[in-house]
Amino acid sequence: MSYANNEKGGVLVFMTLMIVLLLVMVGMGLDTGYLTYTRSQGQAAVDAAALSAVSGLPAGAGAVNSRVSLFNSTNNYTGSVANSNVIGASNITYVQYNETSGAITDLPSITNANGVRVGLEKTNPYTGTTSNTQMKTPAFLTPLMKLFGASASGSNDVNVSAVAALKALPGIPIALMEKVCNGTSQVNDVFLRQTNAIQDNSCWTTYTDNPPSASAVQALFGKSLTCSGLPAGSDLVTIGTLIELNNGQQASTYQEAEDLFITNQPNKWWIVPVIPNSTACNQSDPITQWAKIYPTEVVKNGSPKYIKAHVVCGQNQFRADSNLCFTSRLLRDTKSGM
Repeated sequence: MSYANNEKGGVLVFMTLMIVLLLVMVGMGLDTGYLTYTRSQGQAAVDAAALSAVSGLPAGAGAVNSRVSLFNSTNNYTGSVANSNVIGASNITYVQYNETSGAITDLPSITNANGVRVGLEKTNPYTGTTSNTQMKTPAFLTPLMKLFGASASGSNDVNVSAVAALKALPGIPIALMEKVCNGTSQVNDVFLRQTNAIQDNSCWTTYTDNPPSASAVQALFGKSLTCSGLPAGSDLVTIGTLIELNNGQQASTYQEAEDLFITNQPNKWWIVPVIPNSTACNQSDPITQWAKIYPTEVVKNGSPKYIKAHVVCGQNQFRADSNLCFTSRLLRDTKSGM
């Protein structure tokens, strides 16, 4: 017998190699599938946590911290059952979102924050701090790697994060004219008048609701207190939006203004639109910018009637310190790619 030409056992070697290759492919498939599944579950968890947490910004850090964990009992992402990935205050980063540039900047505290970032991750890419709160999935390839003498971890890290910001919903039925603005400098004790005369510097508005009747304007003061029934498409009203204006002083409306500004919500800033200068408020005008007002007095007797307020123009709707009514939205977390 010639051993050099003996091919017995060749198939066994080939099959052994094929089995190893198949096991590697199965392991890679299992690892990839489990990573994808875990990421999808974890992303939903941090999305819900970020939206919940950011709603507490106007109320302060305590409200943010308590709300971030509201969905822990119903989130079923990998590891949460064993409380190894419970979302809490340590997962929060306060951020400031710039609507114009889209930039997201981390902040050391809640001061000036208009957004919240929630992360289940090993390292926060904004602060560089290590939290070790990433989710872990079993590594099915590990036994094979060790079989060939390689060192490999028994688990894979999955990092997820979400950023949510607050945007003020317009509802205060007052539109300022540009003449009251001084850049972004605060102008104190401005007499906001709606008298249909040359000295007018503001108008009543119902935003996109038409007609801008007195009853509709008055109703908006109450709706701005409860954040219900605001003008149609309030979340889409922005610079350039044409808004409806009412031409008239509406003497009875000052009572609603006093109820909101002085009685129910005193000592508060409010976001309002700014429109081009005009001698009459009898048309649709575009919003040119946003301002915030701090009403200090409502004079509803005599002529002319007026609202006295401090005014700061050059503002944006992404302010958590001005207004009662907000909508929350998820943002693209560009630094972490999520």
